[in-house]
This record gives sequence, structure tokens and C-alpha cells, in this order.
Amino acid sequence: MFKLTQVFGLICLLAWSLETAAQGSYAAAGRQKFREKKYDEAVELFRKHLRRTPRDYNTWNQLGAAYYHTGQPRKALRYLKQVERVTTEKSYNYYYQGLCYTASEQEAKARVYFHFIAARFIDEFGSRATFEMASIEYNARNARRAQHWAQLYMQRYPKGVYRVQAQLMLQLLNMNDFSQKFDGMEKPDVEGALFRYSKLSLSPSPHYWLFDIGWQYVDIAGQEPDPRGGIKERNSQNMAALLNGGIGVGPVKQGDVTMFGGYTYRQKWITDADRIDQYSEDYGDLGYFPLRGDLLEWRHQFYGDFRREFGGNYFFGIFTRYELARIGSTLFPGPDDAELQKVLKISDTSLIIPWVGLSYLGNMRTLAYLYMRKEINEDSPEHSNKSYDLGLDPTSQGGEPVISFGLSHDIDLPTFKTNLNFELFRYEFIYNDYWLDYKRSGFFLSAEHELMPRWFVYGLGGFYRDEYILSRLKLKPCGTQPVATTTSGTGSDGAPTRANECPRTDTGTLLQAGVWWNWTQFQRFSADIQMVENKNPDQKEFEESKMMLQFQYTMAFPSVKRVARFVNRYADTAFTKEAE
Repeated sequence: MFKLTQVFGLICLLAWSLETAAQGSYAAAGRQKFREKKYDEAVELFRKHLRRTPRDYNTWNQLGAAYYHTGQPRKALRYLKQVERVTTEKSYNYYYQGLCYTASEQEAKARVYFHFIAARFIDEFGSRATFEMASIEYNARNARRAQHWAQLYMQRYPKGVYRVQAQLMLQLLNMNDFSQKFDGMEKPDVEGALFRYSKLSLSPSPHYWLFDIGWQYVDIAGQEPDPRGGIKERNSQNMAALLNGGIGVGPVKQGDVTMFGGYTYRQKWITDADRIDQYSEDYGDLGYFPLRGDLLEWRHQFYGDFRREFGGNYFFGIFTRYELARIGSTLFPGPDDAELQKVLKISDTSLIIPWVGLSYLGNMRTLAYLYMRKEINEDSPEHSNKSYDLGLDPTSQGGEPVISFGLSHDIDLPTFKTNLNFELFRYEFIYNDYWLDYKRSGFFLSAEHELMPRWFVYGLGGFYRDEYILSRLKLKPCGTQPVATTTSGTGSDGAPTRANECPRTDTGTLLQAGVWWNWTQFQRFSADIQMVENKNPDQKEFEESKMMLQFQYTMAFPSVKRVARFVNRYADTAFTKEAE
């Protein structure tokens, strides 16, 4: 019996020793994979080790670091925070927390951690944190602070791994040159990791998608000729439910070339207060549902973007978009009249924008472009128009070439968490009805500011001037109000009247303000107000003001911020009067 007990004990001891050795081998193998930069494999090995040895706090550190290098800084932070008070390798832990905050675009928190490590630890991670502080301050163009940290690095770590970069940084600072970009630890590909690991990803290849819903209210006020003489006020209000979705591929990068393209579907259910009141009397009568198919406006958009870098700071590219606009639906409740249940073609619009750009001083970009837009309006053929003419048709504009162009200047101010954009433009629109032809010139100035973490405010102001090519014909002198005309074309004395040529020039202002909250990087709530006012003191029938309120919820991948730049690129800031 005694011998059997001894044998059983030896077997248990051997099993425990083998298990301990296996666990130790998992940790050692994980560290080896980490050194080889095979971070996915390191994560798996560290997790196997920690399932049986959960109090190995230093390995929790290494697991967090491995997650950081795979491009998952938020997940890495969870593990690093979990053991920061109990690990013996505190400088390692705090350093990687700082890196995670940098990768998560939380620079203020990153500064706190790197500053703490640089001040408290004189080891490998203390040296790395010191250079990280110098890089952050240099990239933010804080010359005095960047010089302090770069000099401190050279004093404490004259043989450190970043000594060459620190020396170069000091030389550039002495010349007040911020043209370079310095990075300490190699930053992970956070976006690439989203494609590989996120549950929202559709493919490991670069792509994006979005979905948003919202509500819009529009109030339009103006004046129009009164058949009885003079002019009269006109006013209209409408509301609309918004539904948008889209998917795209890219950006795909091959050397100096970057490309992306995609498709979006935009849907607007137009309604008004009368329809809502009518439906509220009997909620069960879907025939009077306020969002009916006869006023369902929907648009398909296909677009692509190509750009190439050359000479370091120079770029050129082309953006194209094709849009099909329709109204009506046979799938949703609508009026009893079958004629109003049809799908009608509104317009087909193509847009081509070739451009050249220059990036300089690390935070400024200037771009010049041509605006080549063509709209075929099926509902009102006379409103079909284009913004260019190559001069090949001698009957159009006297055979003279017509071009529309713009110049945009963009400035990033990271210290103030602000982006500024200024744009000058001159567009010329040629219509099937040549009485509508006009030239539009003006400017926009916009600003976006991060008010607090994840909260942004936005503002835009613009001015335009429209000069119509042909003068209007009026029976009364220019500058007077329109009057009811006689059918005979004669005056009160029976003599034929002579029309006066009245040049038409409109001016207008655009004001827009918005606020949005990025709940997560994938979700955003936003509210916008826009006011457009068209003025013509001499011919008041053309005066009009428009106010629009809009609320939206957006979900997008890999981030709302990035997808918004793709989908809203080159929006029609021309905002022509006759077609949106």
C-alpha cells in the first residue's frame, strides 16, 4: 500500500512538472515569437500560458504589448491596465500604455504616461519614452518643449538607439525647420488590424461601408410675380426621412498610387405637416401614411478616385462620379392613383474633377481643380446643364471654350485641434434653355474644431455672385416690380410696347453650422443647420431664402471620420438653383 501511494505521488509530481515546463515553454516561445515580430502567434502562446498561470503579471504585460503591435491598442490597454499596480516591470507597462494612447489618438493621455516614465525611470523604456516626448512635441511644432526633450535624451542616453534622430531633430529645431516627421517606436497599422480582426469587417482587404438614418426639415421663402400685378410672397415647408447606405473598396496603395471607389444609395422620403396630421387621425390607414412612395426620392451614386504622388510633396489625381436620380416607388404605400405609383426618372449626372495639389510645411495643402459636371434632367429638359464646353460645338457660347475651376487651401492646426479650409471657385453653367445660363464666382471658409474628446463643432460661411449671360426682357423699366402684361402686347394708348433689357445679377450667402458626437469610432450623432439666401434688389422675384435643419445617426467602418472623407468628397458646393 505504501509503495502504491509513493508511485501515485511520483506520477502526480511528474505530471505537475511536465505541465509547469509546458507552461514555461509557452511563455518562452511567446517571447521568441515577439522578438521575431510574429505578434499573432505570440498572442496565442501568451494566452495559453496565462490560462494556467493567471498571476504571471509580467506576461500579461507582454500580452498587452503583443496586442498593441497587432494594431489593437484598445484591447492592449485592457490588459495593461489590469496589471499596472502589481507588475514588477512598471516602466514596460507604462510605456506601452503611452503607445496605446498615441495609437488611439489620445495624445494628451500619451503625454502624461511618457512624461511620467521619462522622469522616473533611467532604463530602456525611460529612454524610449524621452524620445517619444521629443517626437510628440516636434510634430506638434512646440519648438521649446521638443528641444528640451531632445537635449535631455542626448544627455542621458548618448549611445541610445535614437541618438541619430535626436541629433537631427536638434539641428532642425535650430533652423526652425518642422518639415520632417519623427517616430519613436514603430506605430502599428490600426486600420489594417480592423480589417483582420473586427467583427464589423467584411473582408481582410481594405474596404469601407456606411449606414445612416436621419430627419430633415426645410423652410423656403421667396417672392414671385402675381398675375394681378406686382409680386407676392411665397413660402413652403417640407420634411423628409433620410436613409443612406454605401460600400467601397480601398484605399488601395501601390507605390506612389492610391485608389478607391464605391457605391452609395441615398434615399429621401419627403412629407409635410398636413400629411402627418391627416395620418394621425387614423394610424391604421396606411394609404395615408405620411412617408408615401410617390414622394420617395432616391439616388444611386458610383464613384472612383485616383491619385499619384510625385516629387515628394506634389500630387495629381482625378475624381469621377455618376449619379442616377429617381422619384416614386411601387414597393411602399402610396396614393390610390396608379399614375402616382410609378417610378419617374429625374436626372442622370456625371462629374469629373481632375486636380493637382501641393503639400508643404507638414500641415498645409493647396489644391487646384477643374469642375466638369453634366446633368441630363428628364423631368425638365430645359434645366439640363453642364459646367464646361470644350469649344467643339460652334453654336454653343459662340464656340468659345468654357471651363469651371476652383482653388482650395487646407490648414491643420493640431495644437488647437482645428482644421481650416478656404476655397475660391468660378463655375459657369450652360443650360438647354440659354436664358438660364449664368456664371457663378465666390468663396467658402470652413472650420472644424474638436471641442472636447469626441465632440466636434463645424462652421462654414460662403458668398457667391451669379451673372446671367442674357438680360431679361421687361415691359417696365428695370428695377421696378413685375406687372401683369396684356395679351396684345400694346400699351394703354394702343401703341406697341417695347421690351427693356434688364441684366440679372444675383448675390447670395451660405451659412452652415453643425455639431457631432463620435460615440465610438464607428458611430456618430450629428445635427446641422444651413441657411442660403439669394438676393437681387432690382428684381425681387428672384429673391429666396432657404433654411434646413438635419439630424442624423451614422454607423460606418473602419471609422466614421475616414468614411465621411470618402463619401462626401467633392460634394456639389456649387449648389445650383435649379437642381440639387
